[in-house]
Amino acid sequence: MPGSESDFLINPFGLTFDEVKASNLARINLDGKVVGDQDVPVNPTAVVIHGAILAARPDINTVIHAHTPYAVAVSTLACGLLHLDQASMVFYNKIAYHDNYGLEINIAQQKRLAADLGPEKLCMIMRNHGIVVCGRTVAEAFLNLYFLEFACRTQVLAMSTGAKLNQPSEDILNSFAQQMEQFKPMKKDGFKSTQIATFKALVRMIERIDPSYKE
Repeated sequence: MPGSESDFLINPFGLTFDEVKASNLARINLDGKVVGDQDVPVNPTAVVIHGAILAARPDINTVIHAHTPYAVAVSTLACGLLHLDQASMVFYNKIAYHDNYGLEINIAQQKRLAADLGPEKLCMIMRNHGIVVCGRTVAEAFLNLYFLEFACRTQVLAMSTGAKLNQPSEDILNSFAQQMEQFKPMKKDGFKSTQIATFKALVRMIERIDPSYKE
């Protein structure tokens, strides 16, 4: 938050996602205490997960923890995320894993969460639980969420056929990673500007559907 290194915004406990608006976000500190005169409940697991990452990684400004269906399915697989298509290749060597220790409600669990994510990665599969995706911006975090769930969906559908999977070689995966570093369709700032352009398009779409999120 501007003016504070320890406060962040989070959706209050008990609201469906379509009810969340700019005006009802809760401002809390890293200890999980609500800042100001808001009287809103906050999910303690959110405090542990979001607080752990924001405290340990000053480069991260947005954290999304989700239980999207295909990502949860992949979180139950011993193999984790397979790099079978271009969406999943984007995450080659960029996925961290966190073993399931039950509900993340103990502040003491924050060290393990931060350590498992590490100093550089932005995405983590929480085994038998869900995922955490992060970003330097809201756009980066949301698009990491979108493409990771898309990659997990492809994997689940491919595995459901029962046929032998065509796993790209390490050479191909490394080559794709290098290509992504050179991918600059916007001619400026590389893939970062592409993310921003994509996110702006999604914002325009929700503006047409339901602009009440800004209230």
